[in-house]
Amino acid sequence: MGEAMAARPAEDDRLTALRRWWRLPAGTRREVRQLSRRGERHPDPEVAWTAWRWAQVVLPPGAPEPGRARNIASAAGFWVLILLDLVTGAEPTDPPAPHWLDRRRARRVLRIGPPVG
Repeated sequence: MGEAMAARPAEDDRLTALRRWWRLPAGTRREVRQLSRRGERHPDPEVAWTAWRWAQVVLPPGAPEPGRARNIASAAGFWVLILLDLVTGAEPTDPPAPHWLDRRRARRVLRIGPPVG
């Protein structure tokens, strides 16, 4: 029981980081993606920290980056889930789980390094 209690705060932190990221306006998330492609951080420190925490959830420090086969399987599963959601009319209440494209984007954010300050 102690292990379950210890795992819960970590899961709450993970969901909080994902929610903060998905609550950013779509334009802001797009800016973060564009800037990270150029090797730059977002100029707003709060947005930069939100992106950094999100990237750490998607690709935790020390976790091996998934290989090509896993990315292909993840991409296929992602599209199957979208099709199922369209068919069933499901409406998500939690932020979507990270998928292959998120891992790629998170890798770029993590390569830049943590925001200063």
